[in-house]
Amino acid sequence: MPPPLREIVAAVRHAPPGRRLALLRALVPILFQRAAQPSIAQACEFDSIEEYRPCYARLAHLLGRPGQTPAPGEIEFLQQVCTRATHYSGAIGGSEFFFLTAMASILAPARTIEIGTSSGFSAALLAAALHHRNPRSKETLVDTIDLHSNYAVDRTKPIGFEIPDLVPDLAGAVAVHTQRESDFVPDLARPNELGLVFIDADHQHPWPLLDLLRVTRYVQSGGWIVLHDIQLGTMAATRPEKAATLTQGAPFGAEWLFDCWPFAKISGGNIGAVQLPRDRGALLPSALALIERPFEVGAWSHRKFRKELGRSLVDLIE
Repeated sequence: MPPPLREIVAAVRHAPPGRRLALLRALVPILFQRAAQPSIAQACEFDSIEEYRPCYARLAHLLGRPGQTPAPGEIEFLQQVCTRATHYSGAIGGSEFFFLTAMASILAPARTIEIGTSSGFSAALLAAALHHRNPRSKETLVDTIDLHSNYAVDRTKPIGFEIPDLVPDLAGAVAVHTQRESDFVPDLARPNELGLVFIDADHQHPWPLLDLLRVTRYVQSGGWIVLHDIQLGTMAATRPEKAATLTQGAPFGAEWLFDCWPFAKISGGNIGAVQLPRDRGALLPSALALIERPFEVGAWSHRKFRKELGRSLVDLIE
């Protein structure tokens, strides 16, 4: 079913005044179109470090880079990470950071952006992957953004505190931007610049959707966006021990976004990647369908989110 008229009216109403007519012209035809069906995700789960090479080969094939192999030092670094003494809460798990590392290694962008820094574990992994692929680079490899200044689990620690511990020689290649949201991306990247972005921030709907829409303009057509916790809602709803570790219930935001994606996507378990279509406007029907779902964020913030979503939808048609 196409999105209801009320969602189109709301999106136009919350768009910037000078761009409402253009958005309306793009949205009205959607009323008469059949909504795009969610695509079937290709599976590529990295179950262990021993299976890293064959899983890497499969992922490289799915990404259109058949025959590509891990960079020198890549697997050795991951082995060191696996045996580290301390594992901080909130960091991505083994099968997930294998997937993230392989994505960065295979696509080998000059730089990337992460939304949601937390301890800085995944930012360090991304920096290491890009460095192993291009060790001569002296540029900033990762810009990572977080809404907070301190680690949620231990307020005495700053956001990104794990970065210098995990990659001491690359700490200067990771720029940490605190007290920022994904709307800071225009200050960090040019349109169509990025080949890879990682989103792992607030998973309450519609945060993941808003983060994705905000970065879309800065990702290349056909580029990839990695999403974490794409099974978190279901896991928390069906496993009491998992739900007990969450402070905001069982958020489905990232899961809904991944499951509803109508274009190419790859599942690595609780982490996955979605590919942008060449025509960003093709995202409009799916975005509107997701906006129609009940928001999981506090009711007091709904108006703010609808306004920001309206602004972000305009970027899809420009």
